[in-house]
Amino acid sequence: MDIQDWLPYLFYSLDLVIRIGLSLRILSRNMSVGVTFAWMTIVLAVPYLGAFLYLLIGENRLGERRISRARTVIEQSKQWRKTVCKLAGPVNPAIPLNYATLDLQARKVIGYPTLAGNQLKLLTDFSSTFDSLIEDIENARSSCALEFYILQEGGLVDDLLKAVSEAQERGIKINILLDSLGSKAFLKSDRCRTMRSSGVNITEALHVSAARMLFQRIDIRNHRKIAVIDNCIAYTGSQNLVDPRFFKQDAGVGEWIDMMIRIKGPSVSVLHNVTNMDWSVEAGKVASFSEKTICMDEAGDIPVQVIPSGPVFREGAIHQLLMGVIFTARRELVITTPYYAPDDALTEALVAAANRGVDVTLVIPARVDSRLVRYATPALLDSLVAAGIRVAQFKGGLLHTKSITVDGNFCIAGSVNMDMRSLWLNFEISLFVYHTGFCTQLRELQQQYIDQSSYVDPAEFRKRSKTQRLAASIMRLFAPVL
Repeated sequence: MDIQDWLPYLFYSLDLVIRIGLSLRILSRNMSVGVTFAWMTIVLAVPYLGAFLYLLIGENRLGERRISRARTVIEQSKQWRKTVCKLAGPVNPAIPLNYATLDLQARKVIGYPTLAGNQLKLLTDFSSTFDSLIEDIENARSSCALEFYILQEGGLVDDLLKAVSEAQERGIKINILLDSLGSKAFLKSDRCRTMRSSGVNITEALHVSAARMLFQRIDIRNHRKIAVIDNCIAYTGSQNLVDPRFFKQDAGVGEWIDMMIRIKGPSVSVLHNVTNMDWSVEAGKVASFSEKTICMDEAGDIPVQVIPSGPVFREGAIHQLLMGVIFTARRELVITTPYYAPDDALTEALVAAANRGVDVTLVIPARVDSRLVRYATPALLDSLVAAGIRVAQFKGGLLHTKSITVDGNFCIAGSVNMDMRSLWLNFEISLFVYHTGFCTQLRELQQQYIDQSSYVDPAEFRKRSKTQRLAASIMRLFAPVL
């Protein structure tokens, strides 16, 4: 028999073995039903390529050395977290009674308690964020830590980098941790090389290379946005270190719209601890997690719980917590997110909230830069619109703010999108805020977004063509892995 005769049988047999083997592996990993079904569909429907995609991004592989460093860092910082929990007490009396169980749940799965005595300032646009952050860096006395997904030169970012370099020259310790993929251009730039040579500590998070693709997933990213100055002032939210006037101008979505929160008080020490842990893992040098860095000096009256999430914490922790948040809603639930592609569980939780009389509003951009999400979202909105949930499409640019307000007295703000990547894969940061006054401010910002939006009309939404519905339904199958 010639090679031309038996070669097709060889390829067919190999493909069959690969499909069966990977199907059994996928089933054995006990992932969520949606994720399992999505990967089974890809592996079984697309010969060889489906298997390659699963092996590339189907499992949360971080690499053995990274996992070992992360375990060491977590162990080194355990006593620090225990001390903070002890200082916070078993239940913070400042937390409204109906949210006490949420605080306990977050403390159990993440390890950080709610700390009272914080001052929060809501920064609602990029210019006020950069102006405030630059001023604090210029006034820094000892240290400055920046941890961001994207840093791109241009505009106000150049002013910030100038302030950072000047701070380093006057003896301020500077640590900058940037995601390898998100900040790829800057990390290869002359500006980065110059800053490093002058003594600024700049480290890549989750380094990307062709060789590492064989041992770890390249799409698990550090998506956090955190700045900590002198362990007494911190920032977090959705704003990357980019000036939206110069960022992705060719994407056809308009300028990115973000917000940040400036924090003073005990919660700053927790954010400092998070950046220390991340720096220790990426730099390969375990920091000293001294309890002397815990500062409980009050700066206000706002209770805040810092919620870092990602593969080194309990898997799906932020997903569990968001489910709990949705189930606490009694009157109103407003969500803003740039990307909406959750699993069935979160969708059903939102529908259940609407069915029990909660006024649910989802605010998303009218245009997004992700083509996959753009096509998948309409199918994911079907059950929401049918349940009477209002979907507002923001017209003023790419709304990048990630926020949730519940009943006017609890809110979440940070870096987490309502998609499976943020909820299960990426390293993210969120603030749980238990305070009516601040939640009112955030709700007012959400209303500004709503005022610049148009609601999806249920009748018009149902009139989509069969082709549009079919395309959206097909993409919906892959939403769990977007």
